Amino acid sequence: MSIVKHTDKKTGRIYVFESTPHYDPISKQQRPTKKYLGMLDPETGELIPSSGKRGRKLGSKNRPKPAGSDTAKLREEELKSLSTRLREVERTLQDNQKETEKLWKNLDVCKKALSAISEIAQQACREVR
Repeated sequence: MSIVKHTDKKTGRIYVFESTPHYDPISKQQRPTKKYLGMLDPETGELIPSSGKRGRKLGSKNRPKPAGSDTAKLREEELKSLSTRLREVERTLQDNQKETEKLWKNLDVCKKALSAISEIAQQACREVR
């Protein structure tokens, strides 16, 4: 039995497995059987054990918070930046709505002009005949 560490190339997370070999009679070779133990904490290097249940893990909500971290201040700063971004998006949306209204009005004017031109062209064709 041995401990195997696997690094995910996309996320950089290090997963820890317990590997036990067993003999495969079909291929006549040793094959490992791995059991998931948990994940290494990137800051402390400690093992964060798995819940033992299969399926998707709850993620960072279960991790113990490092001593001295002030999550309330971080959340407040995140909320402020999100509200600022939301205001910017709302302003952009309002500007886009005003521009859209202007374009619809211009489209109506163009439609009226085209219908008038079409009527004049039809009258001219009738007179020529």
